[in-house]
This record gives sequence, C-alpha cells and structure tokens, in this order.
Amino acid sequence: MSSKDNSYANTDKKTLFLSDDVDNESIGKLTWSILQQIREDDEKDEKEKDYKREPIKLYINSYGGSLHDMWGLIDVILNSKTPIYTYCTGYAMSAAFKIFLAGHKRYCYKHSTFMYHQMSCWRSGKYQDLVEDREEMDWLNKKIEEYVIDRTNLTKDDIKEIREKKKDFYIHSDEAVKYGIVDEVLYRTENNTVAKINWFLIGGEL
Repeated sequence: MSSKDNSYANTDKKTLFLSDDVDNESIGKLTWSILQQIREDDEKDEKEKDYKREPIKLYINSYGGSLHDMWGLIDVILNSKTPIYTYCTGYAMSAAFKIFLAGHKRYCYKHSTFMYHQMSCWRSGKYQDLVEDREEMDWLNKKIEEYVIDRTNLTKDDIKEIREKKKDFYIHSDEAVKYGIVDEVLYRTENNTVAKINWFLIGGEL
C-alpha cells in the first residue's frame, strides 16, 4: 500500500482519513468519497420522510500542502447538507488546519497539535508574471485570513501579529478550545470513561 492510499483508506463509508499531504490526489479522493455519501443521503432524503443523515467523520493527521486543493475540499464540507465532523488525531497544520476548521463539529484529542502560519509560495518568471502572481497571492491570503477569523475566536489583531512576525503559531488542545478551534477535546479518564473539555467548562463566554 502506498502512502497516498493512507489518505483515503476507510473502514466504513462514513469514516474517512487524511493522513498525507494535501494535494490533488489525496483531496480528489476524499472529495469524491464525500460527494458520494452526500448523493446517497440526498436520494434517501427524497424517499424517506423521516430520514436522518448520519455524520461523516473525517480524521486528520497531516502537515498540510496545497492551498488550492485545500479550498476544493473546504467548500464541499461547508456546503454539505450531511453533517461532516472533523477530528484531529495528532496534528493538523497549515492547509490541513484550515480543512479541520471546515468541520460542522470539530474535535481533537488531548495531545493534538494545530499550527497556523502565513501562506508561502515560490515563483519565478518575467516581471509582469510576478506582479500578477503577487496580486493572486494577496487575494488568496486575504481569503484565508477572513476564513480563519470567521471559523475561530482568533481576532484580526491575532492574525496580523502572526503575519507580521512570520511565525508558526502552534496551538495545543487546551488552547484550541479557548481559541474556538475545537468544540471538544476527547480523552479517557482513569476510570475508563470518556471525558470532554469544551468552551463552557473552561469558563468561556459567548
């Protein structure tokens, strides 16, 4: 089995994994699988009066990758009538972090790590080519920052500081709750029960 297969391997139709780079191949397979599930739910919704859509669970453990491929999956998730829950099982960084944020509900585990940073790119060519590329990058960066602000409790000032300092902003599970990145942190207690940490349990206010 190739590493790319790991980005798509699923034991049931509604449990999916992104455990490789965010690129055309991995995102294409995930998007196709999600769209198939949405189509099946749409058909059942038309035939069955009280049909309840079960959520698709997307587990993410990825360093990120292509921003354009990232947007393709994000738009599918955000516009899905079928609930799509995202789970960070180890790390969700860069483009993978932004995919995680698209989840209708978002979960992570006690030792999960997130990372957000400004976009990066490599370009070469004639002067006018570079000017046009810069315009595209400015537009893309603006859309990313607006998206992150909209999906979290991070403010414009937070995002500006990250951008200007050109730093990788690492966020661990307890901080992820505070910043509105995750809805709940899942972990198992000593008496073998599943505990949850959410925004209200740490004294958050809406």
